[in-house]
Formats: sequence, C-alpha cells, structure tokens
Amino acid sequence: MFTVRSALLLIVPLLFVELQPEAEAQEAISATTSSGSATTSAPTGDVSGGTAAPAAATATATGSAASTPALEGGPSGVGVFSRTPVQIYASISGGYDDNVSTSQNNKQGSAFTSGNVILDYTFGDPRLQLILNGGAGGAYYYEQVNGQKYDIDLKGALGITYKSSPRLTLGSTLLVDYLTEPSFDAPGGLNSRNGNYLYTTDKVFVSYVWTQRFSTKTSYNFEAYNFDNSAVAVFSNRVSNTFGNEFRFQLVPTTSLVAEYRYGIISYETASLNSTTHFALGGIDHTFNPRLSASLRGGAEFRSYEQDGDRTGPYLEGSVTYALGRRTSVTWNSRYGLEEPDVAGSQSRTTFRTGLQTKFNLTSRISSSVDLYYVHDQYHAFTSGPIMSSAFTENTFDGNLSLHYAITPLIGVQAGYHYTDISSDILFREYSRNRVSAGVSLTF
Repeated sequence: MFTVRSALLLIVPLLFVELQPEAEAQEAISATTSSGSATTSAPTGDVSGGTAAPAAATATATGSAASTPALEGGPSGVGVFSRTPVQIYASISGGYDDNVSTSQNNKQGSAFTSGNVILDYTFGDPRLQLILNGGAGGAYYYEQVNGQKYDIDLKGALGITYKSSPRLTLGSTLLVDYLTEPSFDAPGGLNSRNGNYLYTTDKVFVSYVWTQRFSTKTSYNFEAYNFDNSAVAVFSNRVSNTFGNEFRFQLVPTTSLVAEYRYGIISYETASLNSTTHFALGGIDHTFNPRLSASLRGGAEFRSYEQDGDRTGPYLEGSVTYALGRRTSVTWNSRYGLEEPDVAGSQSRTTFRTGLQTKFNLTSRISSSVDLYYVHDQYHAFTSGPIMSSAFTENTFDGNLSLHYAITPLIGVQAGYHYTDISSDILFREYSRNRVSAGVSLTF
C-alpha cells in the first residue's frame, strides 16, 4: 500500500521537471475535469466508472479570483487531430474493483462494465468565451455487493465570460453533478460510497476596472449537497451562499495585490450546524510567463454557529497553472481552513486539501493523465449540546493514472488505474481500494 502511494507521488514531480516550453499558453474557459471516469475532459480520466467532483468546483471552492477558471475545454481524446466547436465523446470499458463498498473489513471485489457519453461545445471571440459540457455515464458491478450494484454520473457544466466594455467583465461557472462515487477535490464531500447524491457549485461575478491600476471583483457563490441516503442526508444535506468582494491593485503588469472580504452562510436541512463565516484575506496574483501563473490568498476566518459557539482559524488557498498549448497542462490547487464534517457527531473539521491534475500529449497519438489528491482532516468535537463526540484525525490519498492511444482520429483505446487509501483514528472509516480498467473510445 505504501509503495504504490510513494510511487505515484514521485511520478508527477519527475514529469513536471521534464516539461520544456514549446508554445504559448492558450486561454479558455472550462467547465470540468475529474479524477474519475465519466468526465467531460475524457478520455484521459479514469475509465473505471468512479468519478470525482470537477475541477471547476475546486476553482470555485478555493475562491481564487484572478479570473474565471482557465482550464481546457472539450474532450481532446485524440487531442492532436483538428477540432470543431462541437465534439461528442463516447467510451465503453471493463475492469475490476477490489473494494466496491469501500469497507475496512470484508472487502467485496467485483468486475464491472462502464460507459459514458459526453457532448462539448466551445466558442470564443474577443468579447465572449463559452464552454458547455454535458455528460451521462455509469458502471455496473457483476458480483453481489453491499449497497447498490451500479454507479451513476450525470453532469452538466457551463463556463462563460463576457467583456461588456473595456472596463466591465461579467462571468459565470455553473456545474450540476448527480453521482455515486466520492470526490476528493471539492471541500465538504464524503470519502466513501454512500449512495447517489447531487452536488452543485455555481458562481457569478462582475469585474470592473476603475483606473489603470485599480479594479474590483464582486462575486456570489452557491454550493449544495443533497444525498439520497436518508441516514447520510440527516447530517450532510446543506446549502451554502458566499458573497465576496476583491480590491485589486496592479503593482506591475504581471503582478496584482489583492485584499478580499467574504461572507458565507451555511444552512443544513435538519442538522444543528447552521453557521455564518467572515473571511478577511490578502493575496497576490502573479504571471511568471505566458505559460505559468499563480494565485495565493491568506488570512483568517471567523465562524459563528447557531447552537455551538464560535470558531476562529487561519485560512489559506492557492493555485498554480502551467499550460503548454495543447500538449501539456498542469494545475495544482491547495486549501487550508474550516470545512463541513462528513460524519455525525462532529462540529467541523480543519482540513488541508491539495490536488494535482496533469495532462500530457506524449506523441501525436498517445496522451496520458496523472491526478493526485491528498487530504488531512482534523475533526472537532461538539463543545455543548446533547451530542458529544471525540476529536479525531484522518488522512486521505487518491491517485489516478490513465493512458489513451488514438488508433484513428475517431477510434482510440485506453487503460486506467485508480488507487484510494484512507487512514483514520476511527477504524471503521479506514479502507483501501484498487481499480483497473481498459476500454475503447469514439470521438466525433
């Protein structure tokens, strides 16, 4: 178990070191990418049927406000052939999962068949940039396993930026996902299979340039989780509304200093965890060259619970994006701060969450991806009320490798390996999981 995780952690730095500048970065709005299979950036994702919340969710959750998420749009599976504004991607694959129920003991393995269909539309001109994604996928497990024998992944995503005038820019990123597999890049989700659930994260913003150096950006963020499993829904179903405003000063053409205030409201369906949070942040956005940029925010958050006092702590988020045309892209997102708990009896958790998403077109026909996520959670106990619990710590590692070979511009083959390991002070929450898969794809 340790050797697999160590090997994966060593692969990405080596790949990153080998990258050499070959082309200018291409700016685009995006909607989705994933560490799982039925994704809108296939086929370089895992083809095993497991999915995670898209990267657009990460960009929104971290609140990196330098711009709208600058990610690649469209299924670029065969990636090196000519593209059209509309693309359709379809795949079918088979594989084996050695722990379908994500259990610590009595692991249940099963062979499975998975498939997905994705529609992508990309449009761009000097004033309007648009990407629209829609996807439907799932997996069926052949062995008798605890819980449901299938996975679902239905998603729709929209990224849009409109430059109304030289001073005024409007934008939005919307994502709705109905799925089964846990996600590790978006804050606040469960880390094991607990039935189907709906996840959405939606952001709108207005940016205005007041002077040559000073600008503001006002945003609203909506996020929601809704689980079909009533036992999970009672402490996990919730919505959050976050209002934010940035004040940006351009120090030099490549560097901007940022001061930001956010106000968040979290409302649960039935649990007594409703809260409000104030964020006071400062940061910097810097462009190292046309291919490499970074954004950093840091400060404090002040949370007040309706029924369980207050909690204050540091807050930090950052992102680094490297793009080398259509050949290579690397995105690294990190976040440290308070998150909602995913277990009954906990008030909150202080979480360090980091994820690395990479895509490489190795040759004109061969493409690959390596996605790594690490999460460290420190769960906090209730300090008052009828439910008392103990604090505990948990560590999560999730890694995905995939490889795609384009036989023709339309037909390709792919293979993937997905590994998850969770260690916890609470024994029944621990598990490890391996998934291997292979299949064929069509891109139109």
